[in-house]
Amino acid sequence: MESSFNSDQDYDILEVPGLDSLKIAVIPSTLRRREGGEDCVRSYEWTVSMGIKLSITPIRLYGWYAESERETGTEVGNRLFTSACIKHSELVIVILNGAHLAKLENFLHGGELIHEVTITRLIKLHGLPIPVPIQTNTFGDCFISGVQQYLDYIIVKIRIETKSVACKSFNQKGILNGVDSYEVDFRRNVVKG
Repeated sequence: MESSFNSDQDYDILEVPGLDSLKIAVIPSTLRRREGGEDCVRSYEWTVSMGIKLSITPIRLYGWYAESERETGTEVGNRLFTSACIKHSELVIVILNGAHLAKLENFLHGGELIHEVTITRLIKLHGLPIPVPIQTNTFGDCFISGVQQYLDYIIVKIRIETKSVACKSFNQKGILNGVDSYEVDFRRNVVKG
């Protein structure tokens, strides 16, 4: 792992073996600690869960990569110089090695459908005792395409077919200002927003 941590950065860069030039920002080892005999992250900011049948309840997420794009075309008459086809990269997540490794490997080898993978960003709002979700990324109809144990990490590659994102905004007093969301079905090339 190439570490680029210094006093001005709050992340490390993880170079994923076997994935050409893929680098993922992860929570640095200096922000991890042992609590109750279990490795954890001091800042409980990102979580991932997988269901329905796989049923991995929310666990801390060290880092992730996902990219949506529109395919580039050669039609210069189109003002965007793109085709109408939208696509998505494989979802790559970095989680702590643990007992869920066997579940993930079984789903990989069995080619089983994961109905939903949800990545949530949490923040601590003034006056509230528990963290509040401000961003929820839901990936649907997923298949695991790779599981890699990398020392204390598990790196999971997931093929997705749908994606929805909901982002909440709050004012200075912690009152909800609004929610913005969108949905994409990559099988049907349909976007709702």
